[in-house]
Formats: sequence, structure tokens, C-alpha cells
Amino acid sequence: MKKIKIRYVTFGIILLILVFNKGNKTFLRRFFEQKRLKESIKSAQYQNALLKKRIYYLENDPYYLERMVRNELNVIAPGEVEYRFLNKNTYGVNYKLKNLK
Repeated sequence: MKKIKIRYVTFGIILLILVFNKGNKTFLRRFFEQKRLKESIKSAQYQNALLKKRIYYLENDPYYLERMVRNELNVIAPGEVEYRFLNKNTYGVNYKLKNLK
């Protein structure tokens, strides 16, 4: 019984030393900061890989380049007709009510 109490007291003292030790707090703070930075680096590497792939296709695939120009710059080829379809919410409710009268 006395051995168990000595073990608990020893464990408690060691735990208190670890918890209230300034070096341990710094270690834990830096550990979690390192973990966050590693995740950030991993995300940046993934984004970098996607951008490199996009650059490769823009330089080597004319169909991809044409599709990107059409989508991002809203360019149409000569001789093409552009059709625009209006959504129900384009003008709002007030416009519909005024034109119904």
C-alpha cells in the first residue's frame, strides 16, 4: 500500500515538473507551430503542383488554352454567335410585377 502511494506521489511530482516547466511549455508551443507550418507547406506544395500542371497545359495544349481564354476572358471566335440566357432572378421580383400589369 505504501509503495502505491509513493508511486502516485512520484508520478504527481514528475507531472507537476513537466506541466509548470517553462522549457516544456516552449517545446509544446514550438511542436504545434511546427505541425501547423508543415501543413501549410504541404498545402502550398499541392497548389504549386496544380499551377505547374496548368502552366504546362497552357504552353502545350492549344485546346486547353482556347478553353481558358473563352471561360476567363469571355472571348468568342469570329463568326460565332453568343447566346445569353437570363435567369429568373436576373431582374428581381419588382421588374416582373411591373411588367405584368
